[in-house]
Amino acid sequence: MKPTFAILLAVLSFCSAEAFAVGDSCKKISALAGQAMTARQNGQLLEDSLDKIGDGSKFAQGVILKAYDQPLMPNKHAKEEAVKEFQNSAFRECFDANS
Repeated sequence: MKPTFAILLAVLSFCSAEAFAVGDSCKKISALAGQAMTARQNGQLLEDSLDKIGDGSKFAQGVILKAYDQPLMPNKHAKEEAVKEFQNSAFRECFDANS
C-alpha cells in the first residue's frame, strides 16, 4: 500500500458504511487531492495551501503534504496530468479501502 494515503485507511476504517456513501466520500477526497496538487503545480506556497485547502483536519493536511512531496512538473500538460494522477490515486485508494 502506498504511504500517500495510509492515513485515509485509518480514518475510513472508523466510519460505518451507513454513515456515508463510499462514492461520495471518495469524490470529496479526490477533489481535495486535486485542489492540493493544483496548488502545488501552480507554485503556491505550502503554508498558504495548508491555510486555504480543506477543512484544516490532520487528514486534509496529510493529503496536502503528500501533494507537495510530488515533483513540480515543467509544463502545462504535465502539470494537468500530475493533478489527474494524484486525484485518481486518492479516489482509488479510498474506493478500494471501502469496497
